[in-house]
Amino acid sequence: MKSALVAGLIAAATISTAHAQEKEVRVSFWVPPTHAVVKAFEDWGKSLTDASGGTIKVTLFPAEQLGKAVDQYDMARDGIAEMTMVAPAYNSGQFPIFLLDEVPFLFSNSTKGVRALHEWYLNYAPVEMPDVKLCVMTMHHPATLHMKADQVKVPSEMSGKKLRVAGTTSVAYVTGQGATTVQAAFPEIRELVERGVVDGITFPWDLTVINSKDTIKYHVDLPIYIGTQGFVMNKPFYDGLTDAQKAAVDSHCTPEWSEKLSTPWAERELKAKADLMADPSHVVYKPTEKETKLWVAAADQIREKAVAAVSRYNLDGNKLLEELKKKLAEAGAGF
Repeated sequence: MKSALVAGLIAAATISTAHAQEKEVRVSFWVPPTHAVVKAFEDWGKSLTDASGGTIKVTLFPAEQLGKAVDQYDMARDGIAEMTMVAPAYNSGQFPIFLLDEVPFLFSNSTKGVRALHEWYLNYAPVEMPDVKLCVMTMHHPATLHMKADQVKVPSEMSGKKLRVAGTTSVAYVTGQGATTVQAAFPEIRELVERGVVDGITFPWDLTVINSKDTIKYHVDLPIYIGTQGFVMNKPFYDGLTDAQKAAVDSHCTPEWSEKLSTPWAERELKAKADLMADPSHVVYKPTEKETKLWVAAADQIREKAVAAVSRYNLDGNKLLEELKKKLAEAGAGF
């Protein structure tokens, strides 16, 4: 009788311990549920659950359900969500090392590029993101300028235009050519275009995600810039995992996973670009070699400001940028 009671207590304790070890990773996104990145994270979550022996559950919260895009880093730091989608471009001045990636005309490829960027940034994440654990990155395929009513062939033709741009680097690029900018969150872009508040946007090629394919007709065929998001994890949450659970998380926080997660997005963007090029109602303009040099030269001041901003960490921004360019060239992802 006594042995049966002891066995029962042990079994109950085992069940209780196993239950206590079960963890939930709430992943916060600011993009809609239909976005390719959200879909890719479904596979990531299932893989992590399997790797943890079923003890880690992953739940996705798209479309700013848990918080605004600009608040994502603080949300991960403070434990409002276990993992969040941080867009450094939305946090002006906070992540100058990371934002070296947005110097125009660095990337020609996003899947190889995001893996190379992740590998490079691992050296600097402890300096710039000390409050969180960097897990993975996602990157959209190199983006460009899209106009509603007229073609822009050289940068100076942006003068006098009103443009919605994604971040401070893009703002600097277009205002340097005489354009004015309109700031707006991702869900608001369509309305700005339809109401004529803006003449164009800087954006990746898949305009269907903002329902603007029918209103934006003119496109520049150049890989002007990329946008990268860092998915970061709350440190106390990670520290509270068992060794086995940490190993499962670590195996899913890698440059290889960054490439996997970004691949469906790139495929979607490349298909969208091909569709626009095949659509007679759209004009996709490929600048000449001379015109391309003008586009690249227009980024000179941005490059100088970007490398200078890194000095806040007593680091040589030019050296870091050259490291990144070398990494991209080795990966076959440089411009």
